[in-house]
Amino acid sequence: MKIDENSEIEILTEEQIAIEPSLHRPDFIARINDIILMLEFQSTPVRTKDKKRFKAYISNFDVKRNPENRKIIFAVISTAEHSKFAKYKINDWDTFIFPIISLLNIDEREIISNIKQKIIKQEKFTDSELIELALTPIMVQGRENIIHQFEETAALMNQIDYNTRTIKESVYGIALMLGNMYFTKGDPMRKKIQGDLMMKVDCVTEAIQENYNAGKTEGKIEGIKEGKIEGKIEGKTEGKLEIIEDLFNDGELTVENTINRLISMDCDLKTISEITGLSENEIKKVIS
Repeated sequence: MKIDENSEIEILTEEQIAIEPSLHRPDFIARINDIILMLEFQSTPVRTKDKKRFKAYISNFDVKRNPENRKIIFAVISTAEHSKFAKYKINDWDTFIFPIISLLNIDEREIISNIKQKIIKQEKFTDSELIELALTPIMVQGRENIIHQFEETAALMNQIDYNTRTIKESVYGIALMLGNMYFTKGDPMRKKIQGDLMMKVDCVTEAIQENYNAGKTEGKIEGIKEGKIEGKIEGKTEGKLEIIEDLFNDGELTVENTINRLISMDCDLKTISEITGLSENEIKKVIS
């Protein structure tokens, strides 16, 4: 870099804006032992502006949420491109490289059939087979097909004997995140999927899971760390049900915790069912 009397210099420091957390976060973040795994799901080809956005994801998380300096692995799961490594050259000595993992030619029925056969034969699963299972809902198109695939996937996930807690957290975390992506907050299917999955694995809520509610989750996560959920709920005389429902929908309260809180508020089974998406019989099983 050469600077002389003919060089044009413009100071931009004051124009640098803060990164908005609700806009600069990937679809999925999880800590697996000493590694931070970041996944972004793409239905369109990755362009230069996407690569810049992905780089910002990593930098933002590394500065704000990675005081232990854990290794960060970032990957794109794509339904629009074949598998390859993508590059974004920042300058001559700094190039951002990440893998694009393609789902283009993957047959979800073959994945499901393999999982079913292994369950019947009581065979061990590889981590990649379990991750593929969690991803099957995004391998189909159309709302009805997606709903069916979520239900089938959740049922199979609940029959599997996982090798480690880490892979169990990762698989359930991916499935929950996809449900939050595909179905809006008020959609009954979103609650049903959360209920089907979270009834079986409370440890999912311990995974690092991000979502897009305009930064609202960011504050809630910090509140959990500081033990303020109780104050967030008990500190208000009105709207307690809405707050509990928000926390449940965002994955910050397990099904059991949500039901117990609602029971303590003298809610009937119908109200609990509306909030959790569980049937009254399923609620009774949790209570018992």
